[in-house]
Amino acid sequence: MSVEEGGDSRASGLAGRLRALLSNPALRGIAGVFVMKSSIIVANFALIMLAARVLDTNGFGVFSILFAAAGLFCIVATFGQQVALMRWWNEYTAAGDPSTLKGVLMFSALTVLAGCIVVGSGFFAWTALTYGVLLAAAVTAFMVLQATVMTSAHLVRTAIGVGAGDGYGNLMISVPALVYLAIVLATGAHTGVGAIFFLFAAGAAVAIALHVVFLRRKIAALYPDFASVRPRYLPKEWRSRSFKLWISNGLEAANQYLDVLIIGYLMSPAVAGAYFVTTRLANAFATASDTMHMFSTRHIPDLYYRGQLKQLNALLDWVAGLTLAVIVAGMVVILGGGQFFLSIFNAAYVPYYPALVVLCFGTAALAAAGPSGSILMLTGHEGRYLRIIAVSVLLRAIGFFALIPSFGIMGAVSATTMSFILMTALLRHSSKKLTGLDGSVVRLVGLRGRRAEASPAE
Repeated sequence: MSVEEGGDSRASGLAGRLRALLSNPALRGIAGVFVMKSSIIVANFALIMLAARVLDTNGFGVFSILFAAAGLFCIVATFGQQVALMRWWNEYTAAGDPSTLKGVLMFSALTVLAGCIVVGSGFFAWTALTYGVLLAAAVTAFMVLQATVMTSAHLVRTAIGVGAGDGYGNLMISVPALVYLAIVLATGAHTGVGAIFFLFAAGAAVAIALHVVFLRRKIAALYPDFASVRPRYLPKEWRSRSFKLWISNGLEAANQYLDVLIIGYLMSPAVAGAYFVTTRLANAFATASDTMHMFSTRHIPDLYYRGQLKQLNALLDWVAGLTLAVIVAGMVVILGGGQFFLSIFNAAYVPYYPALVVLCFGTAALAAAGPSGSILMLTGHEGRYLRIIAVSVLLRAIGFFALIPSFGIMGAVSATTMSFILMTALLRHSSKKLTGLDGSVVRLVGLRGRRAEASPAE
């Protein structure tokens, strides 16, 4: 065979492998979600950067504290329905049970409404006493509507797709405020924190309306006579499941947002704002973990409840490989350009680069867990997930109060990193032991061992 023929053969083989990759539905799906999630990350990054430039350091600190508080309490207000609905939708549609599906949709809607009223009332009282009635109204409106969007986005994600659910849900909230802040910065006008939160709330209201339209069309396509179906209720089972997910989701939210509130309490709003920027940059790895969470929760429950474990494991292989690639690329970008990115927000934040480096190792470790947490929650092992999150939050809180008074932000990021590493190890171990599914990047290095037997749901 000539050299030319050998080269043609190798080129043909490479082209064939490339076509096979491009035709892989799992890869295409993950790539689509990754592009969408990257767009959301870029929009949120630009939003926070503009807010840091438009507001003074104290004003941006107040914005950071209220944004974190709204993020924490909006998840509490859902009473666990966002994840529960994904499981119930797949469970009841796979069983062809429109009566129970209708019942659980009504149950979840009333549960979220009650949660928003109860949590929203207390949230408004706190913010009004601390920051004034007008700002309290803006932040509370955003918190309540964000809770509703989170619930509807999870349901639309599993019923229709990630773009219709999370794409509209996230971008409709951030884009109006992003455009407004860009105009304010360009014209040199003045604005306050309240205007930003009112725009968040307006965008959330539009996202909810779109989700309702999408769901009505989907349900009508699946069950044309759904309106006349008599709902079937399983309140005892649903309440029990919701309670476990509510506690675990609340602890997960605390793990994500409580740090800014604690730092604001122990130090000052300005320092809390600096820490908020640092965590936003370190959470670039959330592009990997959130992408895999969105994609996996769209497909894991469907494949799991249909018993298609071969396809599920193949999906997890792709997820792990792409997660690892994003982690490596993210570490290179953040470690090499971290100081530059901090300066974009505010030159006063550049000294926090060492803290950013430490925190990046923690967020990278958490991203490496992949969809392990989602696997536990969506396969009936939310009780174990709850205990893992509780341990992580407790360790982190203890670390904050022990280290922040002496070491400031460096103590906070050290506590966060240690808790994230422990959480990753526990999630991977529990997922593999209870379901036989290893959702972490460790599955790529031949350390799977003998496959564990799945345990019954808790």
